[in-house]
Amino acid sequence: MTVLRSITRLACAAGLTLAAALPAMADVPITYKDKGRALFQLDVPDFWNVRVGGERDLTAPGEDVTRNVPRLVGLTPEGADDVFVGFIVPRHLSTFEQGLAYMAEIGPHLVKDAQVASREERRIAGYPAMRLAGTGRRNGKNVQFTAVLIDMPGNRMAFSVAVLEAGFEPAVLDDINAIYDSFRAVR
Repeated sequence: MTVLRSITRLACAAGLTLAAALPAMADVPITYKDKGRALFQLDVPDFWNVRVGGERDLTAPGEDVTRNVPRLVGLTPEGADDVFVGFIVPRHLSTFEQGLAYMAEIGPHLVKDAQVASREERRIAGYPAMRLAGTGRRNGKNVQFTAVLIDMPGNRMAFSVAVLEAGFEPAVLDDINAIYDSFRAVR
């Protein structure tokens, strides 16, 4: 009996040591799909909520034109409604020129009275990207925004926007940057 107890204690100690040696997983990977085809993956930080909306046709209040809105992945920090990060992949976008026209079309629905303060070409996770940043209003509140187009393989463009209301918790910027750094197109 004492040998069995010793083996059991040794196995428990080894299990605890092994568990302590494993790295902690701090993010949850998600995959964006369109009609069953995976387009990109990204990591959602701990204590962030994910909301996914499927493709649908919407008519904005006060408008007569119905337009198609692709699947949306929306991310918000838990317990905070002053920060939003969203990703979509419109089927008709394959160039930056088309993407910028799309931004101009959809922008007023995301941020009112937008004033673009900077525009730059850059790379996000190794992919060519276009980034616009500025200020405006959303739901009657002052906001800062960053809109991003990411040129993915296969003639597809991912469109993302991060909107932060005045007074947001500055530490959230690290999480937002980590989300963009984790972006990986699926080939």
